[in-house]
Amino acid sequence: DIYLSFGANKTVYGLNSEKIDKIKYESSKYNIRLVECPVRHLGTEFAYDVLKKMYYHLIENTNTEFSELTNVQKIIEKDGKVKGVKVEKKGEDQYIEAKYVVVAPGRGGAEWWASESKKLNLKTVNNAVDIGVRVEVPNSIMDHLTKDLYEAKLVYYSDTFDNKVRTFCMNPGGVVSEEHYDDGSIAVVNGHSYSEKKLRTDNTNFAMLVSTSFTEPFDRPIAYGKYIAELGNMLTGGGIMVQRLGDLLKGRRTNYSRLKKSTTIPTLKSAVPGDLSFVLPQRHLTSIVESIKAFDKVAPGLYSKNTLLYGVEVKFYSSKFATNNNFETKIENLYTIGDGAGITRGLMQASTTGIVVARDISKKE
Repeated sequence: DIYLSFGANKTVYGLNSEKIDKIKYESSKYNIRLVECPVRHLGTEFAYDVLKKMYYHLIENTNTEFSELTNVQKIIEKDGKVKGVKVEKKGEDQYIEAKYVVVAPGRGGAEWWASESKKLNLKTVNNAVDIGVRVEVPNSIMDHLTKDLYEAKLVYYSDTFDNKVRTFCMNPGGVVSEEHYDDGSIAVVNGHSYSEKKLRTDNTNFAMLVSTSFTEPFDRPIAYGKYIAELGNMLTGGGIMVQRLGDLLKGRRTNYSRLKKSTTIPTLKSAVPGDLSFVLPQRHLTSIVESIKAFDKVAPGLYSKNTLLYGVEVKFYSSKFATNNNFETKIENLYTIGDGAGITRGLMQASTTGIVVARDISKKE
């Protein structure tokens, strides 16, 4: 209701139970699990408009104050209770006293928050790190799934390594994109799609991710994910790599000549042709290829020589923080929410945790 009041799209996908049951039934024949998930797609252009309206509503109609280009250096705690934060703004240190502090750094700040939490003796659990590729194919291969589901969340356990492989962030008629972490030093691949039909492309893209949960003594899943991404950047001169599935299966590098022969036209024009076997560990690459072959049973044409694979896609979920049901840590009035705290894995869910915290603080007051 809140999103709708700020102009979000009213259309909800994934409610046609008859069609979904058929897809689910068909998938089960091939050891594929379909995760049912209704989706209200905002679209890249409308997401911007919705967030812009929220931003100005907070400035004009509430006592909210935004402090841009401000770095939090330290969370101040005394006798088990939060007292405020130390920040750096325009080269000057400032102390901000606060009765409540909500830490929501997002994926980009997950590593910082994991480091800060150790100083506060907050209990965390290592989350899985998801590493894989972004797959791009013609709409004709995925339309029968995306028409009713919008996003087909498929899960498969690879034959060789029994690793969990899942599709994520599906974009019908979408665009493969490049995003950056660590002040732009690391480039990873992502994707998005628009709501307006005239802005849509002829391709569908989605992430195919291999989940790995590390055990002790290893406790740096984010650093591991960044290392894999940096390896891909090294081989492309700092950008995103693209390879045809057919070339990967033949053990050869995709070059510009082979890419031009592809009937799937890449939407990320800056992607550099290369060989993903030099980037991704064997466990990940084998699991991805086996899963594409399995998913081809429910999306014929997916396991094609012209299917494009972009690398590297990494989801930094970092450490999951121990909190109560209202996302309050063991330090009184210190809350942590969203993707950067390992609590959620998406925009909608992250914003919902913010609502839960706001209601809890309101109740306390």
